[in-house]
Amino acid sequence: MTSLRFSFSTTALNFTCCKVAIRWPGVYTVSSEEVTTRSRILQATLSLIERGNVAISMSTIAKEAGLSRQALYLTFADKADLFIAALRFADGRRGIVQEQACIRAAKTGTDALVAIVDLQARLSPAYKRLADAFELLRRQDAAAEKAWQDRQQDRLEGCRIVAARISAEGDLRADLTVEAAADLIWSTTSSTVWDDLVVKRGWNEMNYRTHLVELLLSWLKGSS
Repeated sequence: MTSLRFSFSTTALNFTCCKVAIRWPGVYTVSSEEVTTRSRILQATLSLIERGNVAISMSTIAKEAGLSRQALYLTFADKADLFIAALRFADGRRGIVQEQACIRAAKTGTDALVAIVDLQARLSPAYKRLADAFELLRRQDAAAEKAWQDRQQDRLEGCRIVAARISAEGDLRADLTVEAAADLIWSTTSSTVWDDLVVKRGWNEMNYRTHLVELLLSWLKGSS
């Protein structure tokens, strides 16, 4: 394989360049906010999920938040709407809005790709508890499944933008479509793959970053 030169330092990838939230496809819009009825509901929902509850009703959430069911329905249309907001709220709290905005601001599509892998390597450990709990919940709750699919679709949109940049810069293999490239980035940088390699197989953070970037670049650019 061709020697690949890339840096995983946040300075090199310009992660510090973005100080404000920017909305674009693939970004979760709700970040840390003052304590309001909405944030109380979202925090209560996340607390129930992380405790491994698999039978979460609107009544259970209302009780956890110290509110009435009416207050929940005045804020969210239904449980799926609430779960979607909860996942976006969780992503906002861990800085996904700013992280993704900086990925978009990367100098090249390849830099943006490296930044996606770096983001997963840095943030996945803290996200594992919620991801594991939600994985169990979504298999038994249609509303949770809808929220999970919303999150995956949003992440896929971000991957499409990066794939399109790589293509526009003339770095995408001629026999690979932007859509296929986006699918490869999206699947390879999933929390499931991170969990399999780092948690189950014992890869360290640098091996995860290096091998995934090399793999993706070989697929997308045809490096050999």
